[in-house]
Amino acid sequence: MWKMFKMLPKKIKFFFFVGIFLILLNVIISLILPGFISQYVVLAVSSSDEQSVSLKVFNKFIVATGTRSEMLTELTIISVILILLAFLTSFLSIVITTWGGERSSEFFRNKIFNKIQHLSLHDINKVTPESLITRISNDVAIYWELLISATNALIRAPLLIVGGIIFTIITDPKLSLSIFLYLPILIIVLIVMIKINNPLLVKNQITIDKITKEVEENILGARLIKTFNLKEKQMDKFTKQNNKWLKFQTKINNVFAIGHPVFFALINLVAVAIYALTANTLFNSTNPDVQELANINVFLEYIFTISLGIVLFSTFLFVFFRARVSCERINEVLDFKNQDLKVENGLSIESTVENQSGLSVQFKNFNYKYFNDSEEYALYDINIDLKSGETLGIIGPTGSGKSSLANLLINNYKYDTKMNGHILVDNKEVNRINTTDLHKNIGIVYQDALLYSGTIKSNLLFAKLDATEEEINKALYNSCAIDFVQTFEDRSEHIVEQRAKNLSGGQKQRLSIARTLINDPKILILDDSTSALDNITTKKLLNNIKENYNCTTIIISQKISSIKHADQIIVLEKGRITGRGTHEELIKNNEWYKNTFTNQLEQ
Repeated sequence: MWKMFKMLPKKIKFFFFVGIFLILLNVIISLILPGFISQYVVLAVSSSDEQSVSLKVFNKFIVATGTRSEMLTELTIISVILILLAFLTSFLSIVITTWGGERSSEFFRNKIFNKIQHLSLHDINKVTPESLITRISNDVAIYWELLISATNALIRAPLLIVGGIIFTIITDPKLSLSIFLYLPILIIVLIVMIKINNPLLVKNQITIDKITKEVEENILGARLIKTFNLKEKQMDKFTKQNNKWLKFQTKINNVFAIGHPVFFALINLVAVAIYALTANTLFNSTNPDVQELANINVFLEYIFTISLGIVLFSTFLFVFFRARVSCERINEVLDFKNQDLKVENGLSIESTVENQSGLSVQFKNFNYKYFNDSEEYALYDINIDLKSGETLGIIGPTGSGKSSLANLLINNYKYDTKMNGHILVDNKEVNRINTTDLHKNIGIVYQDALLYSGTIKSNLLFAKLDATEEEINKALYNSCAIDFVQTFEDRSEHIVEQRAKNLSGGQKQRLSIARTLINDPKILILDDSTSALDNITTKKLLNNIKENYNCTTIIISQKISSIKHADQIIVLEKGRITGRGTHEELIKNNEWYKNTFTNQLEQ
């Protein structure tokens, strides 16, 4: 937690220190105030207005001497000033520390988001998306709560406890011995609460991660759930996790709920005991000591102050143990040794006569595992030689490694040439090419077309900010998106809602392809990105790309109709190439390809 505080900018730290200073002033004023207010009792029982009265604080320090009316006026002025100062310092400390807390939350959310931006696909799968969402939202919110609680409760509590003890000793040394009878009981209660709650808080945060996962899966898979009538099943799964959270949260709250009544019951018992012990001394005397009565009231005020400090400290500990888990989870992300896939001072891809029609692609004796300790290879003995301007079709069952090939080609997965083999683009090793150069020359379109809320045009401009209207229209035409875009009155300015829910699957895929084409890539990868299109539109789209763009094309598809015109086709099964050739050659030589083609024809 201190590690995270040290990360904060100096401006935010400065505001926290100002807030702490104001809290210190507020506590000092709050501790002095009862000593003055208690003098109203002394003034109230003074025999006459003419009698000289001394205004004492803590029965020791004489502030002023005069008639009762004079002292009453002076005491009222001092008390009002102290009350106003207490209010002002309390108000400003809350405003300033809250400002610091909000800026800290903003700082860490930006920092985590920036870290996520640099995580590879492998890293994101390792941490899990739902856990990252929880950390950037819920865990940062808990850290905010800690900062506010730390600057208010943690700073205020020790000052109230220590200050209260000091002032009780100054007020009445004999009665102050009672503090050491009830303080150990309060501390024991506090330790028991911590011991019970600490493991529950850890389990609670893990459960929140699982709840987030369930919600995310339900939102993303809403259509599937409705199609197969899985609503009750999904509700049962969510309820199970939610009940777990409720169970842990109830136990945590119950433990802290028991603590507060115990604290205040002890305060009341101490008050009863003190009045019972001092009643005979005060009122059996023919001349009762009024100052002593005032001191007892002040003493009880400080007993309450000490107890309030302990209650505040217990509240802080509740937040502290929750925040400790959250801070560990935030630091896990910030300290995560992500696969550094960015290449800044590497090789560049320059335009030459040889690569005018596209860049060559080669996989040489390539093997790959997602995790080093995995027994199975995700890809094994992969050899591909794709010349400039050629089209490669890749087909195979689900989970055969088709998309992994595509992600390796754009350096989304880390590989080692000594262990894994070689991937060459334009005869240069992919993991040595400048990232900017690589992404500028290779365009990839995924099956799940991601469009942002905005307009059609704003989505296309993600690929090229300075694209002209001519380039936009060309991309829309060649992706066959123009067919539906021109039906909108506002054409490319048509609004795209969040997650593009006002567009069909096929429309989203065509716009995603248009967005990639606008950048005029030298290598175009279509990763099952025509799955929502009919065969006629797919054929037209692929012909448009072949005729109007100088690029090497890699088409990954489940549909043979999308790849049968490719210069070469490979069949991937369980990460291995089991077939290679043209459409006609594979029909003759590869059983899986032949059966798939026959089945698709029948459909």
